[in-house]
Formats: sequence, structure tokens, C-alpha cells
Amino acid sequence: MIHVLAVIIGVVAVVSVVADMINTLVTTQTSNWKWWLSRRLALLTWKFVRTVSCRMADGPLKEGFQASLAPVLVLMMLAGWVAQQILGFGLIWWGIGGVQVLADEGSGVSGLDGLLDSVYYSGVVFFTVGFGEVVPSGTIPRFGALVEAFSGVLTTALVIGYLPALYGAFSERERKLMTLDDGSDARITPTNLVCAWAPDGSASELISHFEPWEDWVAGILVTHTSFPMLRLFRSQHTGQNWVTALGLLADASLHCEIIEGANNRAPYFLFRRIVQLFRDLTEGADLSEYRQKLDAMYEDGEGFAGLHQQLVDHGFDLLPYEEGRQILVGMRREFDAELEYLIDELLAPRGFWGHALQEQADGFMPSVPTDG
Repeated sequence: MIHVLAVIIGVVAVVSVVADMINTLVTTQTSNWKWWLSRRLALLTWKFVRTVSCRMADGPLKEGFQASLAPVLVLMMLAGWVAQQILGFGLIWWGIGGVQVLADEGSGVSGLDGLLDSVYYSGVVFFTVGFGEVVPSGTIPRFGALVEAFSGVLTTALVIGYLPALYGAFSERERKLMTLDDGSDARITPTNLVCAWAPDGSASELISHFEPWEDWVAGILVTHTSFPMLRLFRSQHTGQNWVTALGLLADASLHCEIIEGANNRAPYFLFRRIVQLFRDLTEGADLSEYRQKLDAMYEDGEGFAGLHQQLVDHGFDLLPYEEGRQILVGMRREFDAELEYLIDELLAPRGFWGHALQEQADGFMPSVPTDG
């Protein structure tokens, strides 16, 4: 009875980890089932990182600690998948028997002594080491050894293929992110970015700057839903993050909706892509707390008057004040709670800084609230 139970547990362990690998490394529509091994590892590890980060002082050490999570987690996932498969097959070998241990002098054979010997044999087969002192006997054990060896090769192949795709998507995301600049040495605000992209107040010139960013957002929508691990990869440059960059671009596109000649054009379609991305990334999250805080901020009415005047002074032709305010607030409510949730959840910096910025002596850029 015990051996039958061991076989059942072993089969469940092997099948579940193979399904987890396919879900993580192969399929383009991943399942967020909370009991996937990879998901449990990611949640527990991220919880640990968040807890430790809250106790660390702001600085390069804290930033480096947070940035190390994603690469370490990739290795932990691989180790977890391998360990679960070896243990699962070990339970199967222990349950069905049919494995022989050659005597030291080649004068006889004996069966595996226990579970530890079975796990050892499982590891030898999985890694295709082939020492030869433990061999399967019988049709089923021999076929099972081939299945486990194939599982080991398949795991290696999937991971080898996954890593270039993962880091290729990360590189593409960061390469484009390096071009997000308003020419200043300070934190980039949506209003300053809009003014920098249209120095003479031309709506047509402003629109042309938004068109390439729609492709970038569409790429993130594909890669960050297919490879959820990418969400945890942080930028190599302090003060820059893909989440806050999305918020910056979304707010900048909203500015265009109150500028005559720029509304309902490329910035609007960029805005739609960003909203869809935020909704996909926060599916199932509780946003009620963020919704309440943001609604209270909008009721105060602060922030719009300043950006409205700055755009007027720059030479843009704007919609009537109250009409523009209602459009901006109404459209911002479509993504603001999701943005704030992602910033807190992923420990992203609050704000996006330019590339010519002279960092502080300790190499760390403090975080400040984003624009409303």
C-alpha cells in the first residue's frame, strides 16, 4: 500500500512540474494558478525581498538587492523543477522496484535498499550520468528510465531556449527606454516631455513622437504576459523603470487629448494600449484602496491648473479649461489605480529621471511622488 501511494505521489509530482514548465516556458497564454511551483517560488521570494527592502535604507545596496531577485529566481525555478522531477521519479522507482544494484565485484545483483537509493538512481538517470552500477531490469523500468532521461534533456532544452528569449525581451524593453528623455538633467514630468517633443508648440510634431512608443507598449503587452518573470527585471539605470515609464507616457498622451490638433490621434491609441496592458498586469488585484485615494486627490482639483498654464505658455492651443480638466481626469481614471498598484507591488521608483542626471554621491536617486 505504501509503495502504491509512493507511485501515485511520484506521478503527480512529475506531471505537475512538467505542466508548470510548459505553462512557464512554452505557452503564450500562461495560467496564474497559485499552486504552480514557479509561482509559489516567485511569490515567497518576492515577499521576502519586500520585507527585507522595507528594513533597508535607501541607497545602491537596496537597489542592488532588489535587482538581484529576478536572475536568482530564474535559477531557483530551474533548481526547483529539477529537484521535483528527481524526487518524483525517485518515488516511482521506489514504488515499482525493478532496479538492480550491481555488486562491487560483479558477482551478483541486489535491489535498491530504500528511498534514498531510489532518489540517487533517479538523479543518475535524469542527468544521464550513467555510472553503470545501478541498472533497470524489466521492460517497464527500462522504458521508465528512457522517459526520465528524456525529461531531463527536455528540461535543459526548454531552459536554454527560454533564457535568450527572456533576456532578449528585456534588452529590447530597456533599449527603447533609453530614448525616453526630455533633454533636462532632472526628473521627467509628462508636461515637460510634451513641451520637449514639440518645442515650437506644433501639434503635428508632437504626434510623431508618440507613434514609435505604441510599438514598444505592444511589445511589452506580449512579452510581459507571455514571460511574467520579466516584470521583476529592473532597469540597469537608477531612477528608470518600465512601469513608471508607462505612467509617464500615459500622462503625456492625456496632455495631447486637451491640445487642439493632437487629440484622437497617435497619442490616443498609445493610451489605449497602455490601459490594456495595465489591466492585464493587474487582473484579479484589489485596487479599491488606490481608487479611494486617487478620487480624493481629484476632488481637490490640484495639479491641472499648473499643467494647463504651462501648456498655454508653451504655445499650444488647448480645449476650454473645464472641458479639458474633465477629459483628463476621466481618462486618467482608466489606469491610475493600476499604475499605483504596480508601482507599490514591484517597488518601482516614483518618477522617471533623465540620462544626463548627475547622481548623488552614493549613486542613488531618491523617489518622489509621480505627477497627478
